[in-house]
Amino acid sequence: EKREKYRIYGELLNTYGYSLTPGAKELKAVNYYNNEPTTVPLDPTMTAAQNAKKYFDRYNKLKRTAEALEQRIKGTEADVEHLESIATSLEIARDEKDLQEIRQELEDYGYLRHHGPSGRKKKQEAAQPLHYLSSDGFDMYVGKNNFQNEMVTFKIASGSDWWFHANDIPGSHVIVKANGKELPDRTFEEAGRLAAYYSKAKNAPKVEIDYTLRKNLHKPNGARPGFVLYHTNYSLMAEPDISDLREV
Repeated sequence: EKREKYRIYGELLNTYGYSLTPGAKELKAVNYYNNEPTTVPLDPTMTAAQNAKKYFDRYNKLKRTAEALEQRIKGTEADVEHLESIATSLEIARDEKDLQEIRQELEDYGYLRHHGPSGRKKKQEAAQPLHYLSSDGFDMYVGKNNFQNEMVTFKIASGSDWWFHANDIPGSHVIVKANGKELPDRTFEEAGRLAAYYSKAKNAPKVEIDYTLRKNLHKPNGARPGFVLYHTNYSLMAEPDISDLREV
């Protein structure tokens, strides 16, 4: 946080250092960035140029540290977001296959060590997403973890299908297969309730849900499973109550 102060000290010394007498312990000058009087501490055994270099070296070291810290913070925030999504998946999991997929994701990203035999991994039978039928007869699919979110969004859904997700919190991807038809309002509402129920906010009275066409989603290269970007969407408020929805 002090790095800019040291940069300004160095610049002031480069600008006004010619006026210093040998052995001076400080430089008094006007900071031309804010027009305030500033006192620059000096090492009396060093010249003005040497003192300026010392401050610039300190500034550059702190700048590099700040940049590295910023990257570390971003990486840690991404890890926290990822782990929160996995924690939500654990609450949604229904059987051993779901738990195996969650464990696989934790191993893939280094959160858990692989304790099985070395060599080629035994291919597990993929768990299937949840399947509901709307009151108007539209198929609705719900991913129970990040791998299944990938499946429903990028394999089951086509560009003209609708995608639902709780706004800015971990939760399931919900896909409604439109089959070239216009969805009734009731189906939008039911899909929103699914996205609310299968999210971290399932105990809230209402949850804000984002929804958009599947074709508006984009997954960045190298992104973790279940991570998507979208810039065009609608929003609705949904109650996390699915007691009247029919699971297939």
